[in-house]
Amino acid sequence: MKKGFTLFELLIAAAISSIVALGLFSIFSSVVTTRDRAVVQSKNIVLQQSLTRLINKDARMMQGDSIKVDKSGQVYRLTFTTQNSLRFNKALPVDVTYYIDDENYLVRKEENADTAFSMEMRILPNASELSATFYDGSEYKEDAVANAKMFNISLKINEQLITIPVARTMDNT
Repeated sequence: MKKGFTLFELLIAAAISSIVALGLFSIFSSVVTTRDRAVVQSKNIVLQQSLTRLINKDARMMQGDSIKVDKSGQVYRLTFTTQNSLRFNKALPVDVTYYIDDENYLVRKEENADTAFSMEMRILPNASELSATFYDGSEYKEDAVANAKMFNISLKINEQLITIPVARTMDNT
């Protein structure tokens, strides 16, 4: 009586082990991929919340119908005048411009012509495709609406499209 396994039994055991190992690897890989996507999505949510707070502070203190959109050239620029100056602590009005620079950063540029002050802050990396739509009382339009009380800013962060709802307070004039 011989002890041991036949070649056929070894091949069957190797095939079953390979199938089980492949199944375990597949499950592990999908769990890691899901975790990575969840981490990226949660980071994007935090970035979106921070950006929403900043832009809404700017909009709440916006002066009149100062919204301007510049679509000329390669860079989309959204500009308006606000009292929400990060430099002057809300003491002076500033022109704020949001745009995406050549290195794919969302930039907030703050300027005051009276003091010749200008400051650019890179506030968000991996940004692309900035645009805005403005509510005219019945629908959202791409052209800036005079004294728009609501508008949406859309941009891609890490290739994921986000929309930032912006609402001005009703006491803005």
